[in-house]
Amino acid sequence: MVDERMFHETRSRIDEKVHGLKQENNAEAIQPILEFNQIPTEIKAQLDEYIIGQEEGKKVLSTAIAFHYKRLGTAIKKELAENGGDVEKALKNTNTPKANILIVGPSGCGKTYTSETASNLVGVPFITQDMTKFTEAGYVGQDTSTILSDLLIAANGNPLLAQMGIVYLDEIDKITSSPSIGRDVSGRGVQNGLLKIVEGVDNYVDMGGEKVNISTKHVLFIASGAYENLDLIVKNRMQRQGIDSGERWEDYLLTSDMVNYGMERQLMGRFPVRVVYNPLTSQNLVDIMRESKNSPLHAYTDDFKVWGIDLDVKPGALEIIADYAELEGTGARGLTSIFNRVLLDDMFKLPGTYEGTLEINKEYVEARLKK
Repeated sequence: MVDERMFHETRSRIDEKVHGLKQENNAEAIQPILEFNQIPTEIKAQLDEYIIGQEEGKKVLSTAIAFHYKRLGTAIKKELAENGGDVEKALKNTNTPKANILIVGPSGCGKTYTSETASNLVGVPFITQDMTKFTEAGYVGQDTSTILSDLLIAANGNPLLAQMGIVYLDEIDKITSSPSIGRDVSGRGVQNGLLKIVEGVDNYVDMGGEKVNISTKHVLFIASGAYENLDLIVKNRMQRQGIDSGERWEDYLLTSDMVNYGMERQLMGRFPVRVVYNPLTSQNLVDIMRESKNSPLHAYTDDFKVWGIDLDVKPGALEIIADYAELEGTGARGLTSIFNRVLLDDMFKLPGTYEGTLEINKEYVEARLKK
């Protein structure tokens, strides 16, 4: 009897110790959220170092993200004070409004890059989901768990941190519902399935044989898509309403326009923050190569430098590369590919055989791009 009592007392002390360590780890993991104090202008200034142009987009995202995490962190701290520091309980009891974001813009204009960079600045898990792979049957079943599993992985296995991350839904315009002949019309079902997880759903993820509960109640969703010809829908409505066609259509985008495009009204209602990204001009692309911290020009310059080769890009060379990227319609995403085409021969031949300056001028670029 004594041995049994001692066993239970020992087990109880161990359980208390494990629980205490777990709470300590949880509190440490979410500390960046609890201490979040960045103002929108500070986030925007940091984004400016990486993303060139898209001033309105950076302003909108900086503001939405700053308010979301300041609001969430403040609410969790209040709950922690009231329940004695139980992080799991605090997160479960916390209820805050959530302003998910919709970004409209062509491929390569910086939609994903802005969102991911902002998440890094905040210090929260970030995952990208390609909406083109979802089918109606798959989304409401297996793929829901995929999103939650990816969040958990991005959070290094911490379920509480995962529940405060950012999910980027790429190419959401590809799940529109359409009666067109030959078109997969399951888009309506996919959107309805997506609505549930965007609103906030509890589900269990299998983690090493253990079932872990993950909620999306506090997850910030950012959806993006090219929405080709959406401008025509908006402009036609503006014309019917007698609004000057010279006005920026982006400033008049309504939920009804998205519905006419093929999006479900309820789903669009869950994305109240909206912004339109502009196509990148040739000059934008030149500025990205010169000024962005993650510019492919800087990356290739550093690559050559480790072999003792100084890349010297002359005036006019970047303009030709930018023109090609604009012509291909791939935006900033296509710059690396073009640089690789331009520099491939020298990347292959020069390392180990030459040290000095490699001059890249307009003629050099034109000759290699015409191959």
